[in-house]
Amino acid sequence: MSARKDYSYREDEDGEIPALVGGDEQNLKELLNAVSSDGGTGLVSDKKLEQANMQLETSNVVSAKQIPVTIITGYLGSGKSTLLEKIALKGSDKKIAVILNEFGDSSEIEKSMTIREGGSAYEEWLDLGNGCLCCSMQDVGVKAIESLISRCPGKIDYILLETSGIADPQPIAKMFWQDTGLYSNVYLDSIVTVLDAENVLKCLDDVSPATHWHGESVALEKNMTISHLQIAMADSIVLNKMDRLNNSETVRKVENKVREINSMAPIHHASYAEIPLDKVLDLHAFDTVKFENSPQGTLHDPRISTVTLEFKPLASEDEFQDLLEKFLRVVLWKGFGSEIQGDWEILRTKGLLRVGDTCKIIQGVRDTFDVMPGRNSEETQCCKMVFIGKSITKQILLQLLFQVIDAFDS
Repeated sequence: MSARKDYSYREDEDGEIPALVGGDEQNLKELLNAVSSDGGTGLVSDKKLEQANMQLETSNVVSAKQIPVTIITGYLGSGKSTLLEKIALKGSDKKIAVILNEFGDSSEIEKSMTIREGGSAYEEWLDLGNGCLCCSMQDVGVKAIESLISRCPGKIDYILLETSGIADPQPIAKMFWQDTGLYSNVYLDSIVTVLDAENVLKCLDDVSPATHWHGESVALEKNMTISHLQIAMADSIVLNKMDRLNNSETVRKVENKVREINSMAPIHHASYAEIPLDKVLDLHAFDTVKFENSPQGTLHDPRISTVTLEFKPLASEDEFQDLLEKFLRVVLWKGFGSEIQGDWEILRTKGLLRVGDTCKIIQGVRDTFDVMPGRNSEETQCCKMVFIGKSITKQILLQLLFQVIDAFDS
């Protein structure tokens, strides 16, 4: 897995292209700037050597065994906690840590972390600031978990993180995913969304502030709910409580509605949250891309949908950097640097690209994306990208792509 860069665009940067550095790299950049300012005469000064050595000694180098994190999300009452309990009880050969997060107003709430191994259970207390990880400072959440891991050597093989039922999983996903690029002890394996099959259609249609509005960055006028975001972010969807659906037509309606929002994620049926572990654990969703679940299709939700683009292979690395990376920045940063402006918002991006004789994988969460080397390059004979987002259409994406191509050719 590659070291990830923070490609995210922030409005407070006054329109400047963000520097593609993050974490400890920023300190190195400052050292290089200092060298440039004195013409290089202090390149090997004792002070600079001391700073560099200290940075190397204190850097969090990737551990021999990174611990995978699966985020379990889903609206209130969908069966997330039941799924967590079933996974922990099945256990397989893993020592699984379960972090339970529910929404709370207190800024000093501690949540328990239970590690089950066979018939034994270990408990630690994990302070996540205000009790809701998605509302905590990003580095605080990850560092707290890493600190706990360091205090429990050999006791944790896997982490399951249950988000609040009213939480948008994107900030949490971005937090773990970006932290991997800073050589963390944990990495984001996947996002699993649990849905109440009996009530999911009702949840998606209920946009009243009293039931669904909790200050999230979702436009009410677009009739968006947290359930939309939880489905859009999913790498695997567990359609739970299937025993309560009494006919195949209702099942078809529910599945079609979910696929309108996210046609990439496989849908697994479950009752009482019973599901094989290989459908929710060790999915490696952020370092592989599979497109068998993303047909072109005709199902589209006007509020949030999946759009697939296919195009010919890219001839070279230069063409990839000059064309496709620019296209991604324009799309993910809402028309940044483009004449085409819009109110679209990309939630997830996945891509499998043929570049010369190699293969590349694109993974993105909101305005951040990562480029990784792919496997089995001989099997990838074209480029395919999937975007899941709000107010996006294939026409808009093609217009942006053609604009970048025209600029590249001119």
